[in-house]
Amino acid sequence: MWSEYSLEVVDAVARNGSFSAAAQELHRVPSAVSYTVRQLEEWLAVPLFERRTVMWN
Repeated sequence: MWSEYSLEVVDAVARNGSFSAAAQELHRVPSAVSYTVRQLEEWLAVPLFERRTVMWN
């Protein structure tokens, strides 16, 4: 379900371009940001962001 906080999280991710940067701005851990976005996506039944995995060698 959506809340004012979940909309703040989505806004922060969109402005910062990553979950990690949004988490830093919101003083949260990245997993909390990811969880909030995932919950909202499930409630809306639509993906909000394209996720990309960075592979380090």
